[in-house]
Amino acid sequence: MEALTLVDMGFLYTETVTSPKHIAGLQIFSIPENYPGNFSRDLFDNLMSQQEVKNPFNQKLKKQITGQYFWQDDNNIDLSYHVRFAMLPQPGNQNQLLSFVEHQHETLLDRNRPLWEMTLIDGLEDNKFAIYVKVHHAFTDGAKANQLLMAYLSENAESAMTAFWAVERPQKQHTAKSTLSILADTSKILTGHIKSIPSLTKLTTKLLLQAANMYKADMPTPFMAPKTPFSVSPKRARRAAMSSLPLARVKTLGRLTGATINDVIVTVCDMAIHNYLEAHDVILKKPLVAQMPMSLRDASDQLSNNQVAISLVELAYAGERPLERLMTVKESCQKLKTEAKLLTKEALTNYTLVSQGLAAASELLNLDTILPPMGNVLISNVPGPSKALYMMGAKMKKCFPISVLPPGMSLNITLYSYNGSIHVGLIACRSALPDLTELADYIEDAFTELENEVLNSAIESVTDHINLLSSSPRNDDIRQESINIITHNINHAEQVNSQPKVNHEDSPLCETA
Repeated sequence: MEALTLVDMGFLYTETVTSPKHIAGLQIFSIPENYPGNFSRDLFDNLMSQQEVKNPFNQKLKKQITGQYFWQDDNNIDLSYHVRFAMLPQPGNQNQLLSFVEHQHETLLDRNRPLWEMTLIDGLEDNKFAIYVKVHHAFTDGAKANQLLMAYLSENAESAMTAFWAVERPQKQHTAKSTLSILADTSKILTGHIKSIPSLTKLTTKLLLQAANMYKADMPTPFMAPKTPFSVSPKRARRAAMSSLPLARVKTLGRLTGATINDVIVTVCDMAIHNYLEAHDVILKKPLVAQMPMSLRDASDQLSNNQVAISLVELAYAGERPLERLMTVKESCQKLKTEAKLLTKEALTNYTLVSQGLAAASELLNLDTILPPMGNVLISNVPGPSKALYMMGAKMKKCFPISVLPPGMSLNITLYSYNGSIHVGLIACRSALPDLTELADYIEDAFTELENEVLNSAIESVTDHINLLSSSPRNDDIRQESINIITHNINHAEQVNSQPKVNHEDSPLCETA
């Protein structure tokens, strides 16, 4: 049996009916042209024919007398419970797809079974279908879930399809353990966390001094974020929305400004939220605070458990210009990285456990109406495949992440890069953000606004450089070559600047609702 980590168990202990702790992915496929028959039904039959469920998808929870949770093999899996077929009513548009997903995402996974479910959704317009897969966060984090669930896709359209639960994966050898051995293992884990106390205490001291305005730390103090309409504990009903950004153009903005892809997309999210709030007559006097996961996983790690820490990042003030906002976010993210380097892996894990535990306690005691929120939004970025993938000849057009709402917060924005695009999945409490699709629209608008300002700033800067080169009498050949190159880049930037800002697919399913 494989023991769950403290972080894994945290998702189990804080789960309630109104706050499920599962993550999901919504994959949209195009059916192969001229397919002879019902492709979706044939695909479903193929999936159901692969009855052998292999590790880790054959594991369910077991609780020991120590209170420690373990994964144990389930040798009697009912695959028809975990894998289902659904048909959307006509016309099968994006709103109907999202409505179906919202209801699926509200329901808890059965803890008496392996903690995953998959639904094949047929009836989408324009000859498409979708697959919705959800797994419990105690089972894995987003990055590892991506690796596990993409296993049934291939870069070759002609490749045979193996269901992700039927893929053979290398596993560690485990032997049965006595109660004493289990207690010893638990003690060893706790000892590792105790050793991290000095560095964690140092960070806590910094944050406390910062709260008293006696010190400026490189990350925000928890429970100091401004109040927003979605800084409340979520109710059960969910609202989902989707948006997309062009990856190449996001990278271009990063190169022009010296920022990372993550800096750019966090800035876009910050702008979108501020624009949404301003449209609803909410002007914040303090910057938004984002919760951002940091992966603690080694590149060679094969375990499916959670290896992630949740950190806080202070974003920009209302009213800052887009480029100025990007520089503010870039600086905040860099400070966070600097602070994180001073902490051990165990200290980062303990910081996450303590801060999220306090937020969960505040949620359970209904203190979120009194205390300032831990943060305002969780923003996560998961890298995905750079090339197009197929399943039994069907091309995956888009893949949207649909994540979990943290304690005391009702908005999560998760981004997933795939085949030249960044797909944005938004999930929120339905009562706190009933018009979530409006916020999704603001994400695309914010990217356009940021791109325009960065490109215009670059053009002005390069134009000044051309004038400087033109006035210099030395090195005529080099000067002229430089002018030609820069002029070409300006023309290219202006051409990009005049194009439509989001390159949607030619299907209504790919448009923002």
